[in-house]
Amino acid sequence: MDLLIISKRTAKAMEEKNRSLLKDIEKKGEVKIKLEDGQLEIEGEGGTSWIAGQVVKAIDFGFLPQIAYKLFKDDFFLEVIDLEIILSNDKAIERLKGRIIGEQGRAKKTLQDLTGAWIAISGNKIAVLGEFENLQLAKEGVLRLLEGAPHTGVYAYLERRNSERKYNLK
Repeated sequence: MDLLIISKRTAKAMEEKNRSLLKDIEKKGEVKIKLEDGQLEIEGEGGTSWIAGQVVKAIDFGFLPQIAYKLFKDDFFLEVIDLEIILSNDKAIERLKGRIIGEQGRAKKTLQDLTGAWIAISGNKIAVLGEFENLQLAKEGVLRLLEGAPHTGVYAYLERRNSERKYNLK
């Protein structure tokens, strides 16, 4: 059994439309979920409760359910970067989040387009969801931006890595 605390926004979404989102997760994940006061109790066999928990976390980060459901497949993963571990200053965290999002969301969209992974930013955390290689590439791009690398340099690096992967060069 796994216990998760989720945001009020996500808890409300899970309660809407006759709990259809919860029912979908239960069906796809072969688990039973109890929601009470923003806490989810997930019960399942083997690792099913952990995987369903990952799906709920992804939805809580802001990923669309159809993207989060990809985590039920064996080759999709979720990774979270906590900016509070890197920095304790709220102003610096906001600046770094701005580097990842970019003007009108263009940097985030470009990272997603170049890597094939999805990126969500919620609170002081950045979540990356995708197939293993795509997730690693997106994470590398995000970390380079967090370290202060110029956007154009990061994009060029990601394009080069994509070419290498395409032609199996390394």
